[in-house]
Amino acid sequence: MKAYLIQDKEGKRTFGQVEIAQPKPKENEVLIQVKATSINYRDLGIATGDIKYPGEQLPMIPLCDGAGEVVEIGAGVTKFKPGDRVAANFFPNWQDGEMTGESTFHSLGGNTDGMLAEYVALGQDSIVKIPGSLAYEEAASLPCAAVTAWQSLFHRGKVKAGQKVLVLGTGGVSVFALQFAKMVGAEVIVTSSSDEKLGRAKELGADYTINYKTHPDWDKEVKKLVKEGVDHIIEVGGSGTLQRSINAVKVGGHIHLIGILADPSEKTNMIMITMKGINIHGIYVGSCAMFDRMNEDIEKYQLKPVIDKIFSFEQVEEAYGYMRAGSHFGKVVISI
Repeated sequence: MKAYLIQDKEGKRTFGQVEIAQPKPKENEVLIQVKATSINYRDLGIATGDIKYPGEQLPMIPLCDGAGEVVEIGAGVTKFKPGDRVAANFFPNWQDGEMTGESTFHSLGGNTDGMLAEYVALGQDSIVKIPGSLAYEEAASLPCAAVTAWQSLFHRGKVKAGQKVLVLGTGGVSVFALQFAKMVGAEVIVTSSSDEKLGRAKELGADYTINYKTHPDWDKEVKKLVKEGVDHIIEVGGSGTLQRSINAVKVGGHIHLIGILADPSEKTNMIMITMKGINIHGIYVGSCAMFDRMNEDIEKYQLKPVIDKIFSFEQVEEAYGYMRAGSHFGKVVISI
């Protein structure tokens, strides 16, 4: 079968398509014909070696996101049958409950084989059925970005109608957060450096938009819109934007810390976190149970993931380059 591998050749990391043996499902495993995958920011760093997970073993199949059809089951499999449409969970060992070091040590495409192959074999406890309303390309966008946004807003944040949510940027997590927040009737503010992307955010229901190039002090613009500050912030910039998020959140509000995309040179006034009683949640994707509950919401509200562009299996390097350029709105998908 065809697959992409990250390999170490004489100390240099390489990435490309290869022919390898098709896996056979072991006990409690299912064989999945992968129909589509999608790329996340972390995948760019893993491909170059800038991001290395503990326990990484090369060669490794990349990408945590993927959806496909069960074509064969191993002994002991009771949850799935051939023909089922499924997606892989980011953490194969995190089924339910709060995260632990053990449940989150292994991640697909991080330190264990991922989804960028024609077939993969995965444990029956590490996959979920996908919503019947979604195409495989749409479902492939869910495992990392959507579950991250869903955990932030609902498992941690308990977002309710009428609350104010600030979403930084228009990448995968941020667009899902906008959609999920509007799904339950929250008011949403979106930031971006692109007026075109802000226009698309408006079409998805954003109540207010702020161009952070036009308004570098975007936290002050947020306070003009919501004097007391927002209830929740989807914080994808990390230390480079955290201080402005601290300024923009209300007393007792929630900052869901997800990404590290911004320049980290900015200092953070730690005392403000205490003085405002801010709840800062480190969000690291989620469990299979969260994935299942999110899929129920997607079905209930007929939510459609936003796909920016779909590449073919032969265009993987082009897809990576497109993701690296940062011009996408929503998810970048590879169809297999």
